Amino acid sequence: MRRLQQAFRQATQITHEVAAGLKRAGNKSPFTPSSFQNHIGTSNDDTSSSDSALVTSTNLTGIDAEFIDWNIPDIEFGDLLNSEINENVLEQSSSGLALTDYTMSTPTVDQIQATTWSLPLPISSPRILNKRSDSRPGAQIITTHILHTLKSYLLTMLRRNSLPPFIHPASASAAFDMEPLDNCINLVHMISSGIKGSRKLFWRNVVIECERLRCEPWELSNWKLLAGMQAMSIYILIRLDEGETEHNDIDSLLIGTFAILALQTYQNDIASHYRLDRSWKDWLYEESRRRLSLIYRVINMLVYFEPVAMCNLPKDLVLAPLPAKKELWEASDESMWTKENENEREARGEFGLAKSGELVRLGGDSRSMMVHTAITSESPPRSSASWEEWCSGMDGFGGLVMLAASLVVG
Repeated sequence: MRRLQQAFRQATQITHEVAAGLKRAGNKSPFTPSSFQNHIGTSNDDTSSSDSALVTSTNLTGIDAEFIDWNIPDIEFGDLLNSEINENVLEQSSSGLALTDYTMSTPTVDQIQATTWSLPLPISSPRILNKRSDSRPGAQIITTHILHTLKSYLLTMLRRNSLPPFIHPASASAAFDMEPLDNCINLVHMISSGIKGSRKLFWRNVVIECERLRCEPWELSNWKLLAGMQAMSIYILIRLDEGETEHNDIDSLLIGTFAILALQTYQNDIASHYRLDRSWKDWLYEESRRRLSLIYRVINMLVYFEPVAMCNLPKDLVLAPLPAKKELWEASDESMWTKENENEREARGEFGLAKSGELVRLGGDSRSMMVHTAITSESPPRSSASWEEWCSGMDGFGGLVMLAASLVVG
C-alpha cells in the first residue's frame, strides 16, 4: 500500500511538471500517454531532466493546454476508496480532458507473458482442534472408542427420521424453529452421496452457514440458537472424522461461531424468567441444551476445545448434570411426557460424573436443575449413587458417558 501511495504522489508531481511545461510552451503542446509513461520510467534515473526536454520529447498534437485543468486535488491513495471523493475528482477533470481523447495502446501477448506477477500466497487459518496427548496406559484405546461413538452419531443421521441421542426427534418437526439444524441435516445427506466434489461444496456451505449465524445472533430465537450450536457440533464431528484436509481448514470459524451463539444464549438466560413448573417444550429445550453441553465437554476430552472454559461447572465435576431418563426423553408429545413425568417424580434425580470417576447424585429440587443454573462446589450437595441405577433408565447416550468415566478413572 505504501508503494502505491508513493507511485500516486509521483504521478501527481509529474502531472504538475507537465502543466508547467505546457504553460511555458505557450502553444499547442504535444502529449501522449506513452510519453507520460516514458517520463515515469526515466524520472527515477534522471530527476534533473528539464520541463522543456519533457515537452519536446512528445509527438501528439491537437490538445490545447488551456482547456486542460491540471489543478488536480491533492489526495491520498486511501481516499480513492471513497466514492464521494472519486466523484468529485471525476467532476473536476471531466470539464478539462475526456478519456476518449486518448487512444491507448493494447499490450501484445509477448508483453503479457513476459510480465512477472507477484501475488500474495493465501494464508491458512491455524488448526486449533488439536488432539490431546495422554500417555496413561489404556487411555489411547478409550479415546479411540469415544471417537468411534461420536462418529456413529453421524451415521445415525443418514437413516430416515433418525437423529443422534443429543438431538430430540421433535426438533426436526415444523413445530420447532430449527432452521440451522435442518440445513445441517441436508448438508450431511449431501456428502453421504459420495459424489465427486461434494466434500468441497459441503465445507463451502458450512462457511456460509457460520457467517450467517454470526451476523446477527441477537435476532435468533432461543430455539434457533440451540439449533445453531447443535449444527456446529455436527460440523466439528465431521471435521474430526475427516482429519485435516484442504477443504475443512475452518477450525477458528467453527469454534468462534459456537462461542458467539453460546454467549448470546447466556445473555438470553439472564433476561428470561423461568418457572419451576415447566411445560414439555420448556423441559425439552433445557434437556437438549444439557445433552449438547455434554457432547462438547466430551469433545474437549479428545481435542482442545477452548469454549468449554465458558462453562461454570466446578472442578470436582467432569460431566453434570447427566441426561434424563429414556422414557422422558423419548416421549413423542406433551401428554406422554406428562404421564412419564408424574410416574418418575419420586424416583427422578439429577446425577453427575465426579472428577474421581464416581457417579454422584446432585441433591435439591430436580425441577429447578437447569443448564444455566449455577452449580458450585457446595451446591447442590453431592451423595454417592449407583451406576446400575442410572444406567437402567438411560438411552443410547449412556454408553458415551460410561466411556468418558473410564477415561477419567484411567
